[in-house]
Amino acid sequence: MRIKLNDADYYAYTAGHAPRRDRDTVVFVHGAGMEHSVWSHQSRYFAYHGYNIAALDLPGHRLSGGELLDDIAAMAGWLREIIARIGGRAFHLVGHSMGALVALQAAADFAPPPLQSLTLIGFSYPMSVTPRLLEAARDDPPAAYAMMTQWSHASKVGGEPVPGFWSPGMQFSMMRNSAPGAIFADLSACNAYAGGEQALARIDCPTLFLCGRLDRMAPAKSAKAHADRHANADMVFLPDCGHSLLSEAPHGVLRELTRFIERNRSA
Repeated sequence: MRIKLNDADYYAYTAGHAPRRDRDTVVFVHGAGMEHSVWSHQSRYFAYHGYNIAALDLPGHRLSGGELLDDIAAMAGWLREIIARIGGRAFHLVGHSMGALVALQAAADFAPPPLQSLTLIGFSYPMSVTPRLLEAARDDPPAAYAMMTQWSHASKVGGEPVPGFWSPGMQFSMMRNSAPGAIFADLSACNAYAGGEQALARIDCPTLFLCGRLDRMAPAKSAKAHADRHANADMVFLPDCGHSLLSEAPHGVLRELTRFIERNRSA
């Protein structure tokens, strides 16, 4: 699905289904240096089980035009405008890593139609980025891709959920094919974001914090601390996976998303 906004053309994967006004819509937001295909396992399931889905490419990523954004609030404003053009009876926002920050900020300022649920995957706040990684993202992107790939996975070999699939290699390749400057813009946005506490305080919809038990990029203890203070939150840890839990534990992520979103589906 192509979406025109402010003279730029943006992409949302919808599994070939035009959004229906009488269905809930699940919107997926990817992380730094990533794109819509990281959600392939989860998005296709919801598309064929009674939901509209939109797995987005953020501005300047993969199939989306527009300029790269290096500010979470700006990405969230863009997301709200895109959602208004997608349509649906009610919405469920799902974000991973940087995408979790974007979804959180968008949810804090959400306008009708109603927001039924928010899922924050691989979430931490603040989402600080080490100076070493930021410098590599600016000056030597392949080195940054290698660092992120290594730190994002619980194991560099073995344990793949699908035969012939190598999650670290897929992640590195995806980042390597990203637009020039994308990884630095994304990581800079994560590092500079200072609105998380205020946004979390304004969220009143059911919220799922879903983390890999072995996450080194966004330690799960940060998500748990925020979940413990949230009046309407679920906290779920997936074992034996790190920050790249979409590929390390795709079935576990889908199981928890299905349970949570079905429970909060609009009437």
